[in-house]
Amino acid sequence: MNHEKQQLMQESLKIAKTIQSQIHKTILMSSAARNYKAIPHGLMFNISNTSKYKYATVKIVLNGSDYYDITIFNVRKKIVDTKKGIDCLQLSQILESMWETEKIINMWNNKIPNFIIKTKESA
Repeated sequence: MNHEKQQLMQESLKIAKTIQSQIHKTILMSSAARNYKAIPHGLMFNISNTSKYKYATVKIVLNGSDYYDITIFNVRKKIVDTKKGIDCLQLSQILESMWETEKIINMWNNKIPNFIIKTKESA
């Protein structure tokens, strides 16, 4: 393997690990994300049993502007959803909205408890 190819593979692995670390673990677990694979300038993985897709492949690529382009493919490798120019801070929220229906997201949001911690000063 020549040096340039090895360097590209190492760079791709670093980018893939960075992308994965920027996605909230709960988002990945709730979609049964698995089979992570470093690709040139990005990350690819499979999801299943979400409210929109029984099985799909997610591809996240770092574009030239330091933003992410996301593509979701169905089981037949047909593109079913695409988003471009996603900031790393939006990554988890955008991914969840791409593979879960609005109804499901709203249902989860309504069940998340809002705890108010009372301190001696506020009591």
